[in-house]
Amino acid sequence: MRLKEIINPPPHEGYLKNSSMLVTALFIIGGIVYYPTQGYGTVIALVIALMVLVGQKLLLSQIKKDFADIYFAKKQFEESNNKEYLEFIIARSSQILQDNKVLSQKAKKELKQLQQYASSMLPK
Repeated sequence: MRLKEIINPPPHEGYLKNSSMLVTALFIIGGIVYYPTQGYGTVIALVIALMVLVGQKLLLSQIKKDFADIYFAKKQFEESNNKEYLEFIIARSSQILQDNKVLSQKAKKELKQLQQYASSMLPK
């Protein structure tokens, strides 16, 4: 991995809301509390910022896997016409929308479109 890839910010709108404002605020708080806490407050603020970044990375990798699974199910349905794939799309996308509170508007819109596709293809 090159340094330029590490330094570049994430895309403007991915699947998750951007946490850079929170991390920046934690850096500023760390700078402000450095002298009153003799550096301990800064360490705490930086550890929290690191936890936010690692958490975002974990969530992003999980949501990418979930989207890949959903799109694979859609592809499999189109090839085999097996209705269980549609049920999986609806169930998984509903669970993602319910469980993940940091989804971007793009991700929510994409999941709702996938749900509509699956619902329209299911026999009534």
